[in-house]
Amino acid sequence: MDRTIFLVISGLFLITACGENGRDGVNPLLAVQYDVSLKGPDGDTALVGESIGLILETPESDISQISWQQTSGPSVTFTGANRKVIGFDVPAIGTYGFSVNFKDSTGGVRSVNYSFTAMNDSTVYLNARLDHEANSEAKITLYAYDNFPGKLTSVSWAQITGPTATIPDNNKRIIHFIAPFVTEDTLLQFRVEASDDLGNSANDIVNILLEPEPVAPESFFESGRFANISLADTYPYNTDSAYADSLQECIYSNTTTTDCNLDKLPFIGTQNATPSVNDIMDRVLVSHDWMGGRFKYFLEQIDVNNDIKNLFGATRSIVISYDIKPSFFWVRTGAIYINAKYFWVTPQERDTLNTTPDFRINFGTDLKFQDPWRIVKDNNYAYTTPSIVSRATRTTQESRFYTLRVLYHELAHANDFFPPRVWNSTTPSDFPWSYSFSNQPDSEKLAAVYALNSQEMHQLGGVMFRGDTATGAQKNYTPPQVSDFFFPFSATSSYNYSNIAEDYAMLAEEYLMGYRHGIQYDQGITGLAPDYIISTAERGRVGHDRIKPRAEFVISRILPSIDVQAASATLATPMLLDAGISWWDSLVPSSQKRSGVVNKVNRSEHPILFGKDLHQAEELKIKKIPQL
Repeated sequence: MDRTIFLVISGLFLITACGENGRDGVNPLLAVQYDVSLKGPDGDTALVGESIGLILETPESDISQISWQQTSGPSVTFTGANRKVIGFDVPAIGTYGFSVNFKDSTGGVRSVNYSFTAMNDSTVYLNARLDHEANSEAKITLYAYDNFPGKLTSVSWAQITGPTATIPDNNKRIIHFIAPFVTEDTLLQFRVEASDDLGNSANDIVNILLEPEPVAPESFFESGRFANISLADTYPYNTDSAYADSLQECIYSNTTTTDCNLDKLPFIGTQNATPSVNDIMDRVLVSHDWMGGRFKYFLEQIDVNNDIKNLFGATRSIVISYDIKPSFFWVRTGAIYINAKYFWVTPQERDTLNTTPDFRINFGTDLKFQDPWRIVKDNNYAYTTPSIVSRATRTTQESRFYTLRVLYHELAHANDFFPPRVWNSTTPSDFPWSYSFSNQPDSEKLAAVYALNSQEMHQLGGVMFRGDTATGAQKNYTPPQVSDFFFPFSATSSYNYSNIAEDYAMLAEEYLMGYRHGIQYDQGITGLAPDYIISTAERGRVGHDRIKPRAEFVISRILPSIDVQAASATLATPMLLDAGISWWDSLVPSSQKRSGVVNKVNRSEHPILFGKDLHQAEELKIKKIPQL
């Protein structure tokens, strides 16, 4: 990032290869002309505290086995060592050395060295992050972080090189856009300028190296909200997995057009009804190595009850990628796709994530009420999300409830369609989608036996979660009216009314979070911003006698080893929260508040979340049978 130069290294490189006669041989092309470009800080110098990028440019896009290493200087932290671009912050004065090795298209191994010097001549007021590599037509997020002594008053982004990218709003700290189409490796540069109320100003430059990426028109993902967008490159976390090739072919690719049957990629539970960590990790695709490492640690150290591992039996693969948002399960592939935001620990890992707003962000904006929710433990938030600008770290232990809830939810979707009782009844020639067409998901049985009866909420669910246009009557519903539509009935949250599959998954999520971890969910119906005055709000609805049988129906099917009668007895009694006050001020009910205690919430760490911020079950029912 920031100031860059173009360093051309031309020369002769020795290429070696293995012979076919049982001994090492030498490629007939003993030496070839090969121009390599590196971009680093301008003048080979950087400032302490500056965020910079190192970019490898070669005369061909098709290189492999990229490996960056730091060879000298104060230690830096960077991710994506297997990509053409690395970005990092300069921690201290010194001379920094790096080497990058890669294989060219002929299999020749090449290596380039680079160094720069860091000085402490002036204060860095502005950093743009993160220099990185991306696919043509991929989703891009760029951040501006300021360190001004005064209050930030202006931010402005502008593109300075490369084919034009359309930036919808260039006056924000964070910008999102779709990368332009390219046919060869192409560098895009963006400058951000900012100032504060004390007259200070600064600017910085960030680099994006775009790679050409073929997208098949008939690709599984070339439709709906994925249309005209390139997926991130992912790869098997365990490269020696027996399923490595099948994962890349069948699960998450811009060119995947053919469904894979269960013979080629079976459900994890078909091979082991109580999957081990290794069983699961052999099915993981990631966009960055750190994601797989953090996920594995979660399975080993956080999932002590083995619920999550057992629920993974209903999946064929797990994809964790920087571009997935929101998380979802897809019955066509039998895979779960997880937003990597649940696993980051360091700010450097967080920098790699794309934060393009959820496609549902504008659903229901014509309505006169909101449906905030949160998860709590002992009258406090169950987890904290540090603000992006804080550059804070967090531990996996600190974010465990944040992660557990999404895994319980998405894996409930998987087990809705492929519950444990059927894992050994499928045939190798089945496809996940063909099995689902022939066998009713358990959520349909739930809807038949324990129906949600609020017609008004069903209709509002279409507006709030599926993007339906609000009617005149719906636009005029008041918070008290919506409270009457919702609270007397048997949904745990407003999101249960998205569809019957979400009703099923929300019941599983809230029940298991309560039973296993003592977590309760708050659901409110309030007025609009900025105060969100509560009409009605309740804590722990899954503990209602009218709701527990619905949840027990779900749990007995997805985790049959749990004694649901005993588990239900442990759930906390539901509690109404104080009405007539701001949602911000309702965390501790007045009945449990000590005299003089005031609810104080750090709003940047605990933003208000609404029903549409929960989850997404992506196209759980395929509209047509795939052509094979």
